[in-house]
Order: sequence, then structure tokens, then C-alpha cells
Amino acid sequence: MVLVSCSADQAANTEVAVTAPALTPTTTVPAASYNTDISIREIMASLIDPQADKIWNSVRVISDSNGITEYTPETDEEWGALRRSTIAIIEVSNALMMPGRSVAPPGAQGEFPEYEFTPEEVQARLEADFTSWTGFAENLQDNGLGIVDAIDNRDTEKLSEWGAYLDEACEACHSAYWYRVGI
Repeated sequence: MVLVSCSADQAANTEVAVTAPALTPTTTVPAASYNTDISIREIMASLIDPQADKIWNSVRVISDSNGITEYTPETDEEWGALRRSTIAIIEVSNALMMPGRSVAPPGAQGEFPEYEFTPEEVQARLEADFTSWTGFAENLQDNGLGIVDAIDNRDTEKLSEWGAYLDEACEACHSAYWYRVGI
């Protein structure tokens, strides 16, 4: 806080500029500690997948006995909910990039173990090349930013296009870290 002292006469006739001290290169910010107790699998199942489903289902065409029905977001509430889902994906991708997070809770098994890498195999892949893992998470964020732009512009064509890119980003990562080769 900066205190300025002056007389009543000075105050009435004087403009005083007050500025806060600038941060200098020697200013340090304490290192943050992050809780990484929640596993990657839990993040995927609880946060990323449900939000991605909302994006993927936001623009769709259904052909059935009633004919062809097109669905797109229409109201401010629908667009807002979709934007919140996308922001959640962008931000939770940061959690995926935190070192020290386990792949799955202890003793977890895949739903289709004959087709999926075990959590231990995935963990070994992450530890062998964490840079590639973070690249996949950053790609997820980049696609999310494209979706936010489409939402902000109420552009359903771009929303559909970026939704497809999001799906490709997810599948590229799953191909490297989840699916066994030759499936």
C-alpha cells in the first residue's frame, strides 16, 4: 500500500499518480504442490468422456422411421452448457499432464483385457516417453479451443468439424496408450 500525505489545499489542487511496485525478475512465486491421487482412468471416465459425449452429441442427424431429424444447439443455455463442457475438457487436460499421476487405481482391470493394455503397461509407456503423453493432452486442449471458437461464433458446421478433430485426438492417444496393436 502507498500512502500519500498532503494538506487539504494541496489535495484540492493537485493530481497524484500512485503506482504499485513492479514485480522484478528476482520476485519468486512459491512452487505449488498438486494432488495427483485421482488416476488418469478416473479422470477419463468422470470428466473427459462425459463432457466429450456432450460435444459429440450436440450436432447430429438421426434417421429413423420418423424421417431425418437434425439436432444442433439453439438456445443460449444450450450453447452455454456446451461451452462449459468444452472448458472442462481443456482444463482437465492440465491434470493429465501432472507428473506422478497413476494410470488407474491399484488392482484395476480393463473391461476388455484381451484388447487393452494393462494399467502397468500404460504406466511403463508413460514413464518411457512422458513428452508424447503431454503432447496428446495438449492436442486435446488445442481441439477444445477450436470448439470454443465455434461455440462463441454459433457455427454448427465448425462445431461438428472440431468435434471430429476432438474424436481423432482421443483415438490417437488411445491407439498409443490403450489399445493393443492389431485390434
